Amino acid sequence: MKKTTRILTIFLCGTAMAWGAARADSQLPRVDKAPATNLTLPETDVFAALLAAARIEPLLQIVATEGARHGVGLEASLFPGRGGADWRQTVSVIQAPERFVPFLTDAIRNELTPEDAQTVTAFLSSEAGSRVVAREVIARRELLDGEAKAKQPTGLLKEGDSTRAALIEEVIDTLDLVTLNVSGGLNANFAFYRGLGDGGGLQKRLTEREMLAMVWNQEDDVRAATTNWLRGYLTLAYSPLAEEDVRAYLDFARTPPGQRYMAALFQGFGDIFETTSYDLGRAAARFLVQKDI
Repeated sequence: MKKTTRILTIFLCGTAMAWGAARADSQLPRVDKAPATNLTLPETDVFAALLAAARIEPLLQIVATEGARHGVGLEASLFPGRGGADWRQTVSVIQAPERFVPFLTDAIRNELTPEDAQTVTAFLSSEAGSRVVAREVIARRELLDGEAKAKQPTGLLKEGDSTRAALIEEVIDTLDLVTLNVSGGLNANFAFYRGLGDGGGLQKRLTEREMLAMVWNQEDDVRAATTNWLRGYLTLAYSPLAEEDVRAYLDFARTPPGQRYMAALFQGFGDIFETTSYDLGRAAARFLVQKDI
């Protein structure tokens, strides 16, 4: 089985992610964007205001499209030629953006107090915060549309711009993004294998210990891919911003409400990716075991 890694990186508004059983990359088949959906967000309150300021709706549309491309691409490596329209429909249901809303809202409500939510919303709505959020969404969409690649971050920086490169590294280190993303990616990989096993898609029924061993064998590759992707994405997202904007974001992220907000994002998106990875694995098992007529 081809081992690839999709990335789950959560930043200020949660726009970048590296997760799961496979990585969304340029080799996967083209899939149209998830249709614009009026997502049902929570009732109007301080938490709804936070979600609006974080631009959660366009973010989830991007995540859904990435997930759909990833899911459709699994056919070629797992059961070539046997999925077709049935598989594409199955993937579209699993990766429907409206499924994702409860995971995020529950995590945010469980992790943050109403006072925290007001503090976070105030920063996200500030001039610096809104610029950072906007750039994260724009950069993620550019990656999705193939307008940019998060592979060669130094090419996005002006010659000799070591200060900006150091600032990107400070963001990665301060938020512990590599470790959190590697953990999230491995958890999603494990969920995918569990789904395959529960669906009868493995030739040999693996124990949980064996599945965990398979997942942990991927750690070095996942860590390397995640580190490279993080540098590229952050450079793409933040290179147009003033250094003061990025430092304002770092100052916010170091506050207790900022830390709880980041934890909530990782929890919510981690739950999304583990659930969809498991569902993809279980659904893929059905196509793996079916016989050609």
